[in-house]
Amino acid sequence: MDFWWWVVQGAVFAASLLQGATGIGFGVIAGPILLFVLNSASAIQVSIIQSLVIALVLAPSVYRNIDRSVLKLLVYGSCVGIPLGIFVFIRIDVETLKLLAGVSVGFMALTTAGVFEKLKGESGRNTRSGTAIGVGVASGAMSSSLGMPGPVPAAWMIASGCSKAVTRATILVLFVPSYSAALLLQAFTPGISYEGLSWSLQLLPATILGVFSGKLLEPRISEHMFKRIISVVLAGTALVLFVDVLNQHY
Repeated sequence: MDFWWWVVQGAVFAASLLQGATGIGFGVIAGPILLFVLNSASAIQVSIIQSLVIALVLAPSVYRNIDRSVLKLLVYGSCVGIPLGIFVFIRIDVETLKLLAGVSVGFMALTTAGVFEKLKGESGRNTRSGTAIGVGVASGAMSSSLGMPGPVPAAWMIASGCSKAVTRATILVLFVPSYSAALLLQAFTPGISYEGLSWSLQLLPATILGVFSGKLLEPRISEHMFKRIISVVLAGTALVLFVDVLNQHY
């Protein structure tokens, strides 16, 4: 087992822990590491499989805290976004995927940090309108193309004033249909690669251990700390993706 195998195992454990504690984190932490090490679209498939496992483990325990009206609109939007994401996945190369991920996650980091503060008022008024459906479309597209459906809805819900418990629960439950549909489309469109399946099985223990550790950590995270953690994770991930893309070109 080489050095990078252990790096990926550690990244997956940390990402699973963060997702177990906050509701997002796997795709934005483990995703870039997987893309860097595997350097192929198989990294997206690995991220989708591990994230689906996490969602299935956590969803039953948080279901009572979800915002059902928001969840319904996000799911509607995801139904449109997931096929769009598969189209993007098939048509573009890995470096472009990294660049798109960096731009998307960077924007969400700025939103969560309050740079677009006016979004809070607008989102609150449009929670049950086209705004939530649009967020769902973006989430679905990022789910099937990048394995990252969480950043867009999480940043939007935080900016619109949702609590930690509601945001975490709604995002985790959204992941079940989102990742399931994304994995199904991946299986029938490009097909699940042997590399993706092999890595997914090897990483399963680290994923399970991480998610249960995160679940134990969650009660210790305050509302303020929750927002800070999300902002830092998103900003750091965007930076890593941009640096990696630049290194490939120079």
